[in-house]
Amino acid sequence: MKDDALLEDDPVRSARLGRVKRRAAAPEPFRPKLWLLDLDDTVLGSSRGLLHAIHLRMNAFIMERLGLPEAQAEALRTQYWEEYGSTFLGMWQNHGVDPREFLPATHDFDFAPYVSCEGDPKQALQKLPGRKVVFTNGPRNYADAVLKAMGMSDFFDAEVTSTEMRLFGDWRPKPNASMFVAACARFGVSPRETVFVDDSPMNLKAAARAGLTTVWCTGYRRAAGKLPWRKAYPYVDHVVGHVRELPKLFGTRNASQGRRERRELV
Repeated sequence: MKDDALLEDDPVRSARLGRVKRRAAAPEPFRPKLWLLDLDDTVLGSSRGLLHAIHLRMNAFIMERLGLPEAQAEALRTQYWEEYGSTFLGMWQNHGVDPREFLPATHDFDFAPYVSCEGDPKQALQKLPGRKVVFTNGPRNYADAVLKAMGMSDFFDAEVTSTEMRLFGDWRPKPNASMFVAACARFGVSPRETVFVDDSPMNLKAAARAGLTTVWCTGYRRAAGKLPWRKAYPYVDHVVGHVRELPKLFGTRNASQGRRERRELV
């Protein structure tokens, strides 16, 4: 009570103390220890040519292996991607096709002419705190070749590709939530210390379920006309057009808590 009376008699001291208390109560900025970054339509643009070239090779593989006409092969590829999050998982579970055969066969061509990106992703990503890891459903040979074409072969701390996405002998690529937990454990961090950046709402939902902060990267898919809707998802913490926006986003007070900031897609 005595201190309160003194503060009432000294308004300058009272104001100073109030500012100190407000500063002390401000949350610490969110500084992720680990970033899991998708490649296609996230770090680089893939919808305008690269993915189409891969899809044509997948169609050809399905036609030859299952004896289907082209239209049915394409429909089956699309069905498996929508149902499983990856075509190779559907081929494995329904037809016994080993992903170690399917993926190299459909990703064996020169990717360099198809590689494109907005700005300099390397310059933007190097501003982020913590380790950066490629987290892609593409095979290792694909990730290595694409990163080489972008001049980023030695940039990332590690790569987790479909080749490594196995748990207890079972293939578990994105959007399997257990793979996100396993990746965090592999790099010695908790899910709450990890940010996942991807263009797929299905993958982001699984990451949020595992406890990661989620960032939806929309720019490349919107530019290719593959994201026509205006919809906010409850499991998306942040929305960016391109990865170049990440340093600014995670340097703001709005992002200081990391998770559960809701933004409309505009």
